[in-house]
Amino acid sequence: MDCLYAEQKEALDIICKDNGGVGWMRVGAGKTRVGLLSAFQLTGDYPVVLCICRRSSFYDPWTTEVATLQLKCQVLEIEDIELRQTFNRATLLLISEGKLNQPFALRQIESLIERNQVGAMILDEGWLYKNPKSLKHIAVARFAKLVPTVLLSGSIMSRRDLVEIYGQITAAGRGHKLARSLTDFRAQYQQGISGSFFAWYPKPGAYLQIMDKVRPFTYVYFPKDKERKIHETVRKIPLTEEQEDYITQLKHYAEIESEKVNFQLNSMATVIIKAQQISDGWIKLPDGTIEYVDSNKIDVCVDMVADIIEAGEKVVVWCAFREDIRRLMPYMEKIAPVATLQSGDRFNTDLWNLNQPAICLATEASGTSVNHFAQVPYGIYFSQDWKWRSLEQSQGRHTRYNSQHETAYFTFLHCNRSLDARVYGTVRTSQSSEKSFIKKMEILDWVHGKKVN
Repeated sequence: MDCLYAEQKEALDIICKDNGGVGWMRVGAGKTRVGLLSAFQLTGDYPVVLCICRRSSFYDPWTTEVATLQLKCQVLEIEDIELRQTFNRATLLLISEGKLNQPFALRQIESLIERNQVGAMILDEGWLYKNPKSLKHIAVARFAKLVPTVLLSGSIMSRRDLVEIYGQITAAGRGHKLARSLTDFRAQYQQGISGSFFAWYPKPGAYLQIMDKVRPFTYVYFPKDKERKIHETVRKIPLTEEQEDYITQLKHYAEIESEKVNFQLNSMATVIIKAQQISDGWIKLPDGTIEYVDSNKIDVCVDMVADIIEAGEKVVVWCAFREDIRRLMPYMEKIAPVATLQSGDRFNTDLWNLNQPAICLATEASGTSVNHFAQVPYGIYFSQDWKWRSLEQSQGRHTRYNSQHETAYFTFLHCNRSLDARVYGTVRTSQSSEKSFIKKMEILDWVHGKKVN
């Protein structure tokens, strides 16, 4: 176990001691490594470890981590095996979480378990199972009662919606440690408030009570940004005249929409997206065509990347939209070799592993499925996703346990009078739904000029 850091060893000990458990660990802390080592320790005489994860993570991190750890096992996908196949050697069997809605895939898993082929199960991205009523949750919770299960999640647990914690615990087969059922759980730890809708809120001290009960089989590791050595700066950039014109037209459109009798705040989602596009130097027109717009942000981004490359370093430029990547590509190709990463794609490791400066243009959403940025100290956020989890995941890729740099430096590019700064601030303070995000954006204040970034 020389390959493990202190927190990874502690997580491994806790999970194996209780014959399975939950690892709530921040991005980059080594969840994959802990999951593999603990699962194969729990298999006993059975050959197969089921790993239910996103398809985009089949190769990286799961297959690559098996190679890194030099585990003596084969890696297969469930599509590659027969319904009643028997295994005679250690196997990591990868299954896309999307297949949990397909009866045939469920029958394959059930057959493997019934024939004593499966020794343990890994549930990656445990937050996917936070809803106890979802079909995915029901399926994995049934399997977790039959085989030792290791649930891994890089998301911080919600203290407000305790059912999210209960959902992950029951998915790992440990729901009985908290309550007999969801109804019983709510009766013990939540209180309802009725009004125009019925909402559930934690009872005083409920969160701490829950954590005390699950402590024997869970490991929690979420160091603060200070411990992660993250340094953030915001670079403010003036709009061009062309951008100013588009922003003025957009505000006028939003003002007209907001005065309609049947106006709903959610309709402002389009306004936010269009404002981000204009800031990034392009806009999607009603007929679907893309029109490029002059943007100082592009010039600033290009200059920053050129300086980093000249210093002999690699850099990741994080984007909210795929079109951002297409917009930046011609400029970046003139500076250094460019790799791209978009959600669901396999990363070009041949290019990125070259011992020379390189650029990666990546969508923030793809930050959940790549482990090649541990040695990259520089990240530039050309534009931002609305999800707090995307920010957490993408930054975590630069601050993994095997990072050699002491500090990761992130620069956020914000155009003045656009919505860039509002998106950044709202993402920082909101970890909830899209509807809540739009509300917290206070978009109408921006439209009417009450608060200008």
